[in-house]
Amino acid sequence: MAALLVKIASAIQLTRLTMAFGAVADVWFIILLTRASDAYTNVPVHDMNLAQALAAGAVVAIGLFAYGASLNDVLDVRHDAAFSPQRPIPAGRIKLGQAVVVTIGALIIAVLGGAALGTWALWITLLTAAGILFYNAAGKYIPAIGLVTIGLVHVTHMLIPNVQLHFTWPVWLVMTHAMAIATAVHVLEEKRPRLTLRGSLGALLGWTFWSALVIGWGAMQTDDGLWPQQAEPWAVLWPVLTALAFLAVAWWKVSGVRGAAAAEKLKRYGAMWQALYGAAWLAALGLSTQALWISGFAIAGFLAMTFIKEITGLSSRPVVYR
Repeated sequence: MAALLVKIASAIQLTRLTMAFGAVADVWFIILLTRASDAYTNVPVHDMNLAQALAAGAVVAIGLFAYGASLNDVLDVRHDAAFSPQRPIPAGRIKLGQAVVVTIGALIIAVLGGAALGTWALWITLLTAAGILFYNAAGKYIPAIGLVTIGLVHVTHMLIPNVQLHFTWPVWLVMTHAMAIATAVHVLEEKRPRLTLRGSLGALLGWTFWSALVIGWGAMQTDDGLWPQQAEPWAVLWPVLTALAFLAVAWWKVSGVRGAAAAEKLKRYGAMWQALYGAAWLAALGLSTQALWISGFAIAGFLAMTFIKEITGLSSRPVVYR
């Protein structure tokens, strides 16, 4: 029994599933937004059974998240052996061959989930998987390109249920959020190569270009322009206040903490805030029931993530006096 628990804990550590609920929340937000508007009657998730749509969305989100996390460990075996020997593969808790199987299996699961959401969803799922592969194989070795790639992966991931999305400000906010956290993590963990001034300017230019493209893509597909007619202008305060709250919480949590510990806190709370952003946008659009539902999911997901993190942490190291 103990050996089985160790294997399960190691698999969770390999795939980093404790933080996957943020990815699930992003997809669920788009599904709920799509179903609430008559502008998307030709999008498959609009008329699908709600439980079926949410289940497929969760499958594709978890599959892609696990694929990206495990692919990172598979490709970084030698690096982790030297600098992160506690990771499942260099620690010997998971064999390299088993990690490869997990990676391929996660990708297959994601593709099946994407196919259940429609043809376009399948293609966007494959595009997202390609972006993840590019980042892990090449992009992360050039910080300016890697940081932008992380943001774009979040963009395509959110568009899986509905590539015709008109209101793309939520997608832009998640892209910006992901890039900001990735930048902070890169600095806190002192990753190589270091993020230079030139690299920072390159990432900023990339963010500016893709921000204009993401927001413009939505505006071009509707007569509403940049802001939906059914939403009051002041409603933008919901996501703005949510973003400010994240900055305050992030500052509070990393104060006095440095290095990998601070980076881990940022990633953990950043995943929770992806769900809260969805709730804020739904509230801004007057979809209060959906907003409460996503908020509850965010809280439950964060509690589950914390609990699983503690369990897997205890099972992967001997109990010692602290």
